[in-house]
Amino acid sequence: MAKKKAKITKERKSLLKKADYDKLHQTAYELVVIQGHDQKEVSKTLNLTEQTLSKWSTEGKWREQREARQQCSSTDADNTKKLLRLLSTQRLELEESISISIKDGNKEEEARLRKQASSLSDEMSKINKTLQSLDKKNYTLGVYIDVMDEIFSALRGHDEDIWNKTIDFQALHIRKVTNQIG
Repeated sequence: MAKKKAKITKERKSLLKKADYDKLHQTAYELVVIQGHDQKEVSKTLNLTEQTLSKWSTEGKWREQREARQQCSSTDADNTKKLLRLLSTQRLELEESISISIKDGNKEEEARLRKQASSLSDEMSKINKTLQSLDKKNYTLGVYIDVMDEIFSALRGHDEDIWNKTIDFQALHIRKVTNQIG
């Protein structure tokens, strides 16, 4: 069966135009690297063999790129915000339970829930401080400009017409970042 599916996929590849094949490859990349979906799931979704997706992943070093995305500060900040939202939801649920305990006159339950709420509030405070430190820019203006120069130099080498169209953008963007970073 696996051979039959591979054969169908090879036939499919030969039927696809290069642009369509490239679009399929880019979609797989987007789903696996950017959105974090499982390769097996993506192969089924896009009607590709797992071998094809594995080959693309290996050649393009998708695993390394995915890990790098997961370890960047913006992802850390997003994950911290999600955690803070979950804790906030739990804290609100505790407040509702405290109100019910008060109505029921259950002092022991109220005290237990208030202790939990206090502990949760402390944890939320610590996480909020962590979030504030993650939101700060962890790079200098010089590093940012060096990276931008590399990107736009590569763009110029790839397509000078596109690069020429970005010159005004480059100047405006660097001014904006200079004002933000200092």
